[in-house]
Amino acid sequence: MTDELRDLCSAAAEGALTPEQSRRLEELVRADPRALAYLVEHLHLHATLAWAAGNPALLRHEGASPAAARRRARRRPRLAWAGWAVAACLLVGLAFGVLRPAKPHQFARLAEADGCKWDSGTLPTEAGARLGAGRLRLSEGVARLVFDNGAEVRLEGPADLELASGWEVTLHRGRLVARCPEAAHGFAVRTPTADLKDYGTEFGVSVPDGTTADVQVFEGRVDVTHRATAKVEQLVTGRGMRFTPDAAVPTDPKAEDPRTADPQPALLPGRRMVTITTATGRGRDAYVEGKPNLPNRSDVLILVKTPPADKLDYARKGYIGFDLRALAGARVESAQLSLTQAATAMGYASECPDATFTLYGVTDDALSDWPEAGLTWDAAPANAPGGAAVDPAKTVKLGQFHLRQGVQTGVSAVGGPALADFLNTRTRLYATVILVRDTPGSGRHDYVHGFAGKDHPSLPPPTLKLVVQSR
Repeated sequence: MTDELRDLCSAAAEGALTPEQSRRLEELVRADPRALAYLVEHLHLHATLAWAAGNPALLRHEGASPAAARRRARRRPRLAWAGWAVAACLLVGLAFGVLRPAKPHQFARLAEADGCKWDSGTLPTEAGARLGAGRLRLSEGVARLVFDNGAEVRLEGPADLELASGWEVTLHRGRLVARCPEAAHGFAVRTPTADLKDYGTEFGVSVPDGTTADVQVFEGRVDVTHRATAKVEQLVTGRGMRFTPDAAVPTDPKAEDPRTADPQPALLPGRRMVTITTATGRGRDAYVEGKPNLPNRSDVLILVKTPPADKLDYARKGYIGFDLRALAGARVESAQLSLTQAATAMGYASECPDATFTLYGVTDDALSDWPEAGLTWDAAPANAPGGAAVDPAKTVKLGQFHLRQGVQTGVSAVGGPALADFLNTRTRLYATVILVRDTPGSGRHDYVHGFAGKDHPSLPPPTLKLVVQSR
């Protein structure tokens, strides 16, 4: 047996175990039957010696007289029973002390989980719950974890996070943003291809496919060890790197490319249902990005983002065009425009709060002939400087919808009299709609929302559902 086990057994016999030593001794005896046997033998020997030391007569020579022999014979049973009794008491104490089922060690708290949806995991998912070692699987939303050492982790669904201790977590898949104050220096985040150690900072980690890890440092310093090469990369404020199974390469998050049956209502006589999408006729959809007038780089998603006022170069607005020739000779009585959200893997959702989106209709019909390919910020119809601004003289507000922080999929819709009136007044039978996000993000690589365009391979494009009446 090791010197450590011997010292722990001695401390247990003398009643001098600290809580840390008690936990360590329990680990040893649970893991190895030989360690348990050694502990039992040690305690029995200690009890026997302690009893004998308290009876000096046992150590004196009493001669060989018949009377002395009879006295020794009477003492032996008492000695044996007393020694075993002391050992038994110590073992009972052991059973209810060292060997009792250990209370799970908890080191963190699930501080926020509003609007979160969870998959099967091993840890509680109620807001306020204490957390120990185990697995959290978040399917949707943003959850905030606060560790006892002061570290804070915002987990973005869908994600799979394993908690090992108050100083170490493993992100198997998904995204998180960690903030570590000075007291939490050394907090570690492990991924399939890289291990991060914090030195007082705030950083984001993304594991999109279970094999690649993207790291972005917002503030401070993080040391990242690439598992395949064991090379340590020291990342400071503003730096980002991608760690694949084979290599580690710098990344520029600002240049990141996107990755790629409702029941029918009863209709009154003389009414009919019309559905128009951007894939119908002359329909089109695109987005524009702020200076330096970057071209549309996604042919499947309409990207929308509003950064803070000092970072407007990376603002994005969506442009949606509908061919209304199917409405010739008819009047729109009710209208609904639906958009299908798609995950973009661009930016961190926890860096963008609950967001409000506004749809504007372009009222100047002369601006209807905008190009889908190569549309730029400066040439976009009724666009205006600023993150979410449009030209009020050439637009009308059609409606708004809201998305909770971290929600990256689903369908949002806007409808009502304003939309129906806008469609009825289009003289060229073409409607242009601008989609903006009114809510700015943090500017620290915050999330870019995406909506399926007409060329998306699996999701429906922007869709108008109309009830019309012939004039």
